[in-house]
Amino acid sequence: MAEYLSQLTSVSPCLHTSTPSDEEDYDKHIRDLITYLQQPNRPSELSSVSGYLLDNLDPYLHSLSYLSVLHFKIQSVQGDNKTRLSKQVCPGGELWIKAVRLLRGFDPFQIRYAGHEWRQLIELVIQAAQAVSKPLLAVSVVRDAMLRLDPSSEVLTSVHTAFMRLTLIARSYSLALPILERHICHFPTLTGQAYQKYHQPTLCGEHESSMTFLTDGSGFSKKLTYRDHLQFFLYGAMIYMALRKWDRALHYLSIVISCPVTNTVSKIMVEGYKKWVLVSLLGRGMLVSHPHLASSHVIRAYKALAKPYTLLADAFEKCDFQRIEVEVNAARSIWHADNNIGLVQQVMCAFSKRMTLRLGMTFSALTLADVAQQASHRPTSLNEVESLVASLVMSGALNAVMLHSHNDDDKTTMVRFCSTVELRCFQEHDTREQIVQDSQLLDVVGRSILYANRGLELSNENFLFLQKSMRWSDNPEKGSARALDELASGIDIEEDIMGDTH
Repeated sequence: MAEYLSQLTSVSPCLHTSTPSDEEDYDKHIRDLITYLQQPNRPSELSSVSGYLLDNLDPYLHSLSYLSVLHFKIQSVQGDNKTRLSKQVCPGGELWIKAVRLLRGFDPFQIRYAGHEWRQLIELVIQAAQAVSKPLLAVSVVRDAMLRLDPSSEVLTSVHTAFMRLTLIARSYSLALPILERHICHFPTLTGQAYQKYHQPTLCGEHESSMTFLTDGSGFSKKLTYRDHLQFFLYGAMIYMALRKWDRALHYLSIVISCPVTNTVSKIMVEGYKKWVLVSLLGRGMLVSHPHLASSHVIRAYKALAKPYTLLADAFEKCDFQRIEVEVNAARSIWHADNNIGLVQQVMCAFSKRMTLRLGMTFSALTLADVAQQASHRPTSLNEVESLVASLVMSGALNAVMLHSHNDDDKTTMVRFCSTVELRCFQEHDTREQIVQDSQLLDVVGRSILYANRGLELSNENFLFLQKSMRWSDNPEKGSARALDELASGIDIEEDIMGDTH
């Protein structure tokens, strides 16, 4: 056992420094350890003494060895039974505790060499927590592990989608915000490109972007499909809906409904559009115009497949409460089938809020009794109206103040709407904050464009193009028009999937 422990502790962060030569030495030590762990008889040998090894290995200092031994141990415990988990793996079990300990404190540089094992451990923790109907136990563990591996969280992986689904099942919506608030704008890069061969630093080195080690062959993600991409943003929108962050939910839904398509829209995109309509009414009080990236034939398909939703939106925009009730009752089975009954009920409640907000455009002050008469179409107590107005004022949606009479005989409450000057001050403050947020987003986009340009310039396709260009320059008989024709026929250029397809 001492021999095994000596081999497994040969790599630690103490050997890792920022100088290129030391990084190469550290990379060599790690790869020698991987070669040792991948020997045919090694899993059975280490599994037999796994208890001793796991007790004497530090999850941070010897993350790669700890993960490998834990992986071998879980495989031996589970055996061929993949459907029923061992009690040792479930929450409270010995292996669960060790897995959580590792995921909360691993060395991210070492784990870059064990993407498959890291992802499998994440998936096992999620599966085990759901198996005992305690998904909340895995939410913070998985989130912290994702941020520890990639603090920027700018590359979308299959773990992201699984994590979003987990938070929805656990109803722990706010715990997902540290992931959702990152700007995810990349997929795992394809291996085999020229820029990866000649400009790839060691895995244990400092990287400008996580794209250099989160590749399609790193094992940190399963092969992503368009469905995984759509599900992540739909799940994210649902989390923001639960938190009543309507603008962020609209942003995520806009990505779903504007996804490029060839012939027909997918079911996920249609579900996204249905929620887009309801969230528009809740957040903006009107049906927001569709994203410019969504082509006209796609929007026509949405409207045809979501007719009850567009009819409800039309009645809402025209302030016809009786028609709203008719549309809601007529399509009640549809709301339930789409799991949108909760949002529809909120839309009905939001109608009174919208009518209250409209009063500020006409009146300077009203009593609560007048507000109830003007804004509500149902018999409503003054206490309910007062609670509604107070919630709108405190949330910042309504710029007004509530004035209570000091006279005991007169308990009238007045609602005084702010003047245009005061309203402009609020708008300027919101605009200033929006400009700051947009500047931060532009900075992220700018850095991503620079990195993408660098990859495109050094890609295999660009080298092929340059090679053909040199051939043309050496052959004066080929004119520019003829050269362009040969370029189109000699190079397989993909169509612009962002444009309209007919």
